Amino acid sequence: MLNIKIKENYKGKTIIYPLFQDRLNIPLHQENLDNLIKGDLFKGEKGSSYRVSLNCQEEFSHLIFVGLGKSSEEFMESLRQSVGTAFKEAKNTKKQTVGIYLEEKLQGEEALLNISASLEMADYSFDKYISKKEKVFVEEVVLFGKNLLARDASLAEGQLLGEMTRLSRNLANEPGDVINPETLSEEAIKLGRKKGFTTTVFGREEISELKMEAFLAVSRGSAFEPKLIVMEYYGNEGGPVLGLVGKGITFDSGGLSIKPAASMLTMQGDMSGAASVIGAMGAISQVKLKINVVAVVAACDNSVSGASFRPNDIIRSRSGKSVFIANTDAEGRLTLIDAVDYIITEKKVDKVVDIATLTGAAEIALGQKIAAVLTNNDGFLNEVKSAAKKTGERVWELPHDEDFLKLIESPYADLTNSGGRFGGTITAGLFIGSVAGTTPWVHIDIAGPSWSEENSGYLSKGATGFGTRLLYQLAKDLVK
Repeated sequence: MLNIKIKENYKGKTIIYPLFQDRLNIPLHQENLDNLIKGDLFKGEKGSSYRVSLNCQEEFSHLIFVGLGKSSEEFMESLRQSVGTAFKEAKNTKKQTVGIYLEEKLQGEEALLNISASLEMADYSFDKYISKKEKVFVEEVVLFGKNLLARDASLAEGQLLGEMTRLSRNLANEPGDVINPETLSEEAIKLGRKKGFTTTVFGREEISELKMEAFLAVSRGSAFEPKLIVMEYYGNEGGPVLGLVGKGITFDSGGLSIKPAASMLTMQGDMSGAASVIGAMGAISQVKLKINVVAVVAACDNSVSGASFRPNDIIRSRSGKSVFIANTDAEGRLTLIDAVDYIITEKKVDKVVDIATLTGAAEIALGQKIAAVLTNNDGFLNEVKSAAKKTGERVWELPHDEDFLKLIESPYADLTNSGGRFGGTITAGLFIGSVAGTTPWVHIDIAGPSWSEENSGYLSKGATGFGTRLLYQLAKDLVK
């Protein structure tokens, strides 16, 4: 983790200036800023940036100006993105210490939390398997500004969220032969011991005793044994319980309805929902939020062998509903329908969120930066939306009514696992929600924002950890 400090002054050679376009005043280097403004090179507009390098006594100083837009507008996500962009630029200056000037509007607890989270997330790349790594690093970040008060708790919380997002990214970036159901469960156990939640792992025989036949069907073609990972944290004895369910397909070949080769290249990330749930549990338990949370991951590998489940199979889910298999590449919803039923009926949760890289249709509909959501309870959805707005992990509700339910009907079974081309994200979500009953339930499809094809802001190429901070924020808000 970065060493982030708050000081009144900073005398280092690399300084980041996050600035509002209507508040372009800084105590140092005002002349340099004025020259940029006059030259129409920087005016503080949202997303803008400019670097100035000055030769001072044979040693370069670097000033990185980043724009936040108007101070009257919502700026927290712009702040996160701008700090992330500037920090990556600052690393290229090869200075071990970086300063960030914070004007008065950026000195509150929320801003400091998000700045420290952004720094931790931006200081990440998945380069574990690269032999020759370029040594570009920063050891210390100094936050400074006039009358800036030390808020160590906010910095620590932000860094924790950055740390857990990085952990989620690592889990989802690792190849499928490294993170498989067994090793994923070991990571959950290890994190629980470190952060303060308990983890119970069930194997194939115990999963069978729990009548999770839909989950087991997906795992049949794999050499890896499926694992049901149950994580529990109780911070409010006798209080309500929040349930979190993450899709844990550690690699998805599509099964017998096999994917095109190019579509498999990022399928180690098909357990991004599980990774986000595990990361969120780490943050919730370390902070010791006064809430009860149970998280479940049905982890397995969707591979091809003579034992694989087939199109036209009819299997029975844990709820008792029979399912006609129209497509073995619609496998995540089969694991989730059993996991959601388990967490509601066995763990008696009062509310449940499932999060999954579920459908390509969500990415087609909303692009690669917004997650699709569905619900059976508008009040609970509003709580999820509020948390998402605070963390900048955007969600958008899709419509659904009885017409969509007809698409997952089958003449051969209670449900079909694929409703066809139309409304694919909606029908997949409603398939999972068919076992929620009256329990408030929200489904989050992160197929788009779970993966980034470029380094941008606080994101790095690969898994994004989307949902880790959102789920933590939801739990934190529910405490209030």
